[in-house]
Amino acid sequence: MAVMRILGIDPGTRTVGYACLEVRRPSMLAQTVAERPLAHRAANLVQRAGAGGQASLLEAGALELGGSKIPLSQRLHKLASELEKLLGRFSPSELALEEAFFGKSVQSALRIGESRGVALALAGRHGLVVYQYSPAKIKRAVTGRGSARKEVVAKMAGQMLGIQIEGASGDCSDAIAVALCRLEDQRSLLQGQ
Repeated sequence: MAVMRILGIDPGTRTVGYACLEVRRPSMLAQTVAERPLAHRAANLVQRAGAGGQASLLEAGALELGGSKIPLSQRLHKLASELEKLLGRFSPSELALEEAFFGKSVQSALRIGESRGVALALAGRHGLVVYQYSPAKIKRAVTGRGSARKEVVAKMAGQMLGIQIEGASGDCSDAIAVALCRLEDQRSLLQGQ
C-alpha cells in the first residue's frame, strides 16, 4: 500500500487555512504503467477521492496570525513558525497551494502573495514539490463548476471525504478543497497513463 500526504494551504496574512490529506493506494498504482500487469493497466482502477477509504482527512484548521494592528512582518514570521510545525508534524509528500486571486484588489493580491512566498520558501527548505491551483480550478475539481460558492465547495468536499465540513471556517474548508484539487489532479494524470 502506497501512502502519500498532501498538505493543502489557503494563504492569507490574517488567517491561513490548512488541511492534510492522507492518501492510500494499492502499490500497483504507485508503479508506472509499464511496470503494472496488463490486466491492471485500465484507468477504471483509479477510484474517486474518498471511495473505499482511499483518502482521509488527518487534520484541518486555520492559523490565526492576528489583525491589521499587528505588523505584517510579525504575522509572516508567525506563519513561518506555524507552517514549520505543520510540516514537521505531518511530513507531507506534497504541498498544494492556492494561487493569488486578483479579483478583489491589487493590494489584497500582493498581501496573499507575501503569505504564499512564506509557504513556497518553507516547501523549498523541506524539499517538497509544490502544486499551485487557481481558485476556479479548485472549485471545478471539487464541484464541477469554477464559479461555485464557498458553501457548495465545502459541502462537496465533505461528500468526497465522507465527512461533515460545512460548519468549518471558510479558510479551513478552502484548504481542504485545495488538497482535494491536487488529489483529483493526480487521479486525472493516472487515468491518462
